[in-house]
Amino acid sequence: MISISHSTKMAIGSLKSAKVRSALTALGIIIGIAAVIATFTLGASFGAYFSDQISAGGSNYIMIMSSKENLFFDQQVEVVRNTRGIEAATPVLTRPGAVTFMGESKNMSITGVRGDYQEIAAIPMVDGVFLSDRDTAAVVIGKNVSEDDFRNQISTRSSIQITVFNNVTGENVTRAFSVKGISGSEETTLIIGSDSNTAVFIPLSVLQEMSGRYDYPMIYAIAEYDDVIQEANDEVRRNLARNLGVSERNLDDRDLIPFNTINQAQLLEQVGSITQTMQLFLIAIGGISLIVGSVGIMNIMIVTVTERTKEIGTLKALGYTSADVLTLFLIESIVISVIGGVIGTALGLGISYIGTSLLGISMALSYGAILGAILISVIIGVLAGVYPAKRAADMNPVDALRSI
Repeated sequence: MISISHSTKMAIGSLKSAKVRSALTALGIIIGIAAVIATFTLGASFGAYFSDQISAGGSNYIMIMSSKENLFFDQQVEVVRNTRGIEAATPVLTRPGAVTFMGESKNMSITGVRGDYQEIAAIPMVDGVFLSDRDTAAVVIGKNVSEDDFRNQISTRSSIQITVFNNVTGENVTRAFSVKGISGSEETTLIIGSDSNTAVFIPLSVLQEMSGRYDYPMIYAIAEYDDVIQEANDEVRRNLARNLGVSERNLDDRDLIPFNTINQAQLLEQVGSITQTMQLFLIAIGGISLIVGSVGIMNIMIVTVTERTKEIGTLKALGYTSADVLTLFLIESIVISVIGGVIGTALGLGISYIGTSLLGISMALSYGAILGAILISVIIGVLAGVYPAKRAADMNPVDALRSI
């Protein structure tokens, strides 16, 4: 029986003699593997990016969001703050508005917060300091608002105007504010579903007065420890529901509780689930290309066997066994598939690198995915080559030589 190395050399020599056909045969595998690698890598990169952004706001936060107006006030904030497992809590009010600087106006979300919000929400500062409870005409803006959103750069001590619609009077209210600080970081940081680089923070009491809305749409809280965040989340739900008049028997019915809670662990789980679903869907599409590629290899190998009938007869006449012929053609199929897999892997990684670079996120490289792609290529080569190789091995040498 001939050795594997000798069979491999013969298979490579055969492929070199028909380079164009070999390249076209491997094309389906190249496209399929590239699609799978690019999809998996980009999906993992997006998942890692969003996980990092969610974690940037702290690792133990809980957001309590009202489902209707006039639900949360200072009493409810105190209920959350005094819940077992909660370290701190602060109310948040966000309203649509406009920021005007040197005659140029831009529509932005205006967030009203108290002085403890920076520490609780872990907001990074680029320049200046955050708001205090004594401020009445101070504002903290995000780094992008300062540097990119207006023709002229806004710096600390600059004066800007903020306009908010008042729900009571039905009129727009405009006030002047002095920039006390600039929040954000070199990298995008998500704070409560928004980007701290694009935020506009003003004192909560001032935004309440300007908007005419005195309730709190959201309460932001942090748990004492990471490992008790879910227990603290559940305890907040129970205590707050009781405070709002929800009966004991309805405490577990989400439809009867007029607010929602979400914590970092739940957000990470949701991001992971969405990323995984997206990856599986796109990988399935890439898998179709792999199936098409494997069928292409099988078809070409069948044609090859037919074209090389004379060669097969000669090999058997020279003493090659059926097992030798089977091995020869099977290795040829595997070599085509593996070469396609290697090229496809390199192409997929290249696409991933370009995509992540354009989006400004880090590329999450998975060596397991690379090894898996090569293994899939080998399996496809074996499955696609078995039938043609067996057909060649079963060929009668007398009949093969007679075709000369």
